[in-house]
Amino acid sequence: MDSRKIIFAGLLAGIAVFGGYLLIASRNTQSNNPLAIAASYLRATYARDFADAYDHLSSADQQERKRQNFIDSQGSYSGFTLEASRKLASFMKVWLIAQEANRDRQVFKVGYLVPAPAELNDLLLNWDQDRLNALSKERQKQVLAELDVRQQTGKLLKIEGQETIELIEEAQGWKVFLDWAAGTHVLLRSKISGSKKVEVRFSAAEVMAKNDELFLVNVIVKNPNQYPVTFTVTHLVEPPAVTDDLQLVECGLLTPTTLEARQAKEFAMAYQLNTAAGQIHREIKLTYDFKAK
Repeated sequence: MDSRKIIFAGLLAGIAVFGGYLLIASRNTQSNNPLAIAASYLRATYARDFADAYDHLSSADQQERKRQNFIDSQGSYSGFTLEASRKLASFMKVWLIAQEANRDRQVFKVGYLVPAPAELNDLLLNWDQDRLNALSKERQKQVLAELDVRQQTGKLLKIEGQETIELIEEAQGWKVFLDWAAGTHVLLRSKISGSKKVEVRFSAAEVMAKNDELFLVNVIVKNPNQYPVTFTVTHLVEPPAVTDDLQLVECGLLTPTTLEARQAKEFAMAYQLNTAAGQIHREIKLTYDFKAK
């Protein structure tokens, strides 16, 4: 064989090995940086990339919930919808506000600035996965390019928030600790009745409630009809004994709500489960009874 070809092949092999080393080194460096792990976890959850988010969780949390169960219950995006949400997540800025640390545990309070997904409903087809994932490859490229242009020109409307994230150090590096073992599983269900039809989807079909801490429920309601629909919502709690211990702190569905033809809208509710009930009940069911007319 020509000696030049041998040398060239050897160089390629060396580059491949060195590139692999850099990738592994980069991942190891991040796993040893708890703040970087917290930021990466936030980006994954914002993007609804719950497969990635799960990989950031502690072994104790992963023992409480299997990977596929977690992914399915959270309403993960897929296909081009996931690609678009990852693009937006890459624009997220995260900064440290406060920190509590000891040898193998860190608690970060961070601030973040992210694009407001609802402000992109026109471009992203109201985040309808079926429609987004059916776009042609050419149109998908155009959408991603438009997101880049809006980011570069400062035309992406952004929202600011704060989050507290606890991490623990394990053999594989720092991991997000949600302490699922101490929480109560809240299973979310919907029931639709009345003379008209609405479509209901929860952002996550299951959430975890920790004692005396707020937990959030987000539900998307769509009117598929060619005319306005008004609906009311009743909350049903099982077991009934928990009803008085589950406090509704904030609700966007307390009064009759009207959706225009083909309109979809997201509503947010905040609840708090008291400590005594949380210690007794490890699972509760929260059903939203929609009556449309």
